[in-house]
Amino acid sequence: MRLWPRRSGGQLALLLVLVLLVAQIITIAILAGERQGALRSASVEHVLQRVTDAYTLLDTTDPERQERILRALSSPSLQLSIDPTAHLTDDRTPAMTEQLATELGLTREQVRTAMKADEQECLPGHESDQDGHDEREKHDDHDEDDRDEERHECPPTLSVSLALPSGQWVNARAQQPAPSWLWLKATLTSVGITAILLIFTLLLAIRHILRPVNELSNAAHAFGRGEKVEIPERGPEDIREVTRAFNQMQYQVSRAQEDRGRLLAALAHDLRTPITSMRLRVEMLPEGEDRDRLLESLQEMQHLAEATLDFIRGSTTEQHRRYDLATLLDSLCGDLQDMGLAVDYEDSPRCVLQGQPEAVKRALRNLIENAVHYGQRAEVKLGTTENEAVITVTDQGPGIPEAERERVFEPFYRLEQSRSRETGGAGLGLAIARTLIRGMGGDIRLESGPEGQGLQVSVTLPHTGQA
Repeated sequence: MRLWPRRSGGQLALLLVLVLLVAQIITIAILAGERQGALRSASVEHVLQRVTDAYTLLDTTDPERQERILRALSSPSLQLSIDPTAHLTDDRTPAMTEQLATELGLTREQVRTAMKADEQECLPGHESDQDGHDEREKHDDHDEDDRDEERHECPPTLSVSLALPSGQWVNARAQQPAPSWLWLKATLTSVGITAILLIFTLLLAIRHILRPVNELSNAAHAFGRGEKVEIPERGPEDIREVTRAFNQMQYQVSRAQEDRGRLLAALAHDLRTPITSMRLRVEMLPEGEDRDRLLESLQEMQHLAEATLDFIRGSTTEQHRRYDLATLLDSLCGDLQDMGLAVDYEDSPRCVLQGQPEAVKRALRNLIENAVHYGQRAEVKLGTTENEAVITVTDQGPGIPEAERERVFEPFYRLEQSRSRETGGAGLGLAIARTLIRGMGGDIRLESGPEGQGLQVSVTLPHTGQA
């Protein structure tokens, strides 16, 4: 399973969401600490105020009514009692003691306060009776360490002992409520909704911004196949600049190709004229061995000149259009069979491509004729994948050594060193074929045939769809 998106839009969206989550986690951690501290401080102030009010009321009430007041003021979170002695033997929070003494007009000796965790209530398996308390005191040091760790999670307990003028003590014990985490649920819900809205908005924005980039990518692939596509300039300014540069590059390359085509056409005309003139003059000579050799030399010169121009031209000026590659192969192989060549072709389903069918036919014809010439028989097959069409031409000839398979695509290079037309051409057939195929975004590969016998030529062409 691939977690990291391949597209830039998905990567950007994922990065922003991760940054948002990290930032929110840090914010929640900071707010949680500050919130719990603020709530604890407010709770302590509230408890102290209740204790102060209760002491004032008890101090001004008859002893007969104090029990009723204690029951009315006590609650599960605040326990009040009047006892002969103070529950606290010493003062543990001087600042809180000073505050209560000032508010009630008492001396420091008449006020005792303490803030600590309830060591018994926080322990698991708590028993309220004294026997249970004595039993827990007998545990070993390891158990004490375990209890200490659990006590840290307990809310602190506020204990207050206030001396009455009668000599008795008002003892108060307040258990602060456990912290509520409902706010965290609301915060996480808010973060989730924000993340969803952010992703949705970001994907729409990225789709709008990257649409010109996708158009540029498609145009680049089309240009690689020899097509010319004008892209409208839209989107952010930096993308407009890239589009503008691409369009200008297409214009300059196309103009250079057109100038080269016109130059080659003129050159071909200029070369044919003197060769034709020389042929006419030679044909007027008396018949003989010298005349025949001159005619053969002129024929070789004309063939070499045309082959050279075909290689330099690279591709025809044919317009790109849709065509059925299976039909083209069937027609080509049928024509070669009618000419007496041993060519086998397996019928294939339709394979509609976008390109220059005449240029493809010309390249494949060169490859099939080479296979028949050097391997006596050519076997042609057509296959398709999701992205390309694959034509294989297999023969049973001597093959080509692996070290020579790239060099045979070089102009004028031949394994057969003889320049005789009977044994080989000018060494431009494979070079022209690969130039034509690469001009349409494809390629040609040479491999050993089945079981290492012969040669297998694989031609790949971009697959743009089927009809």
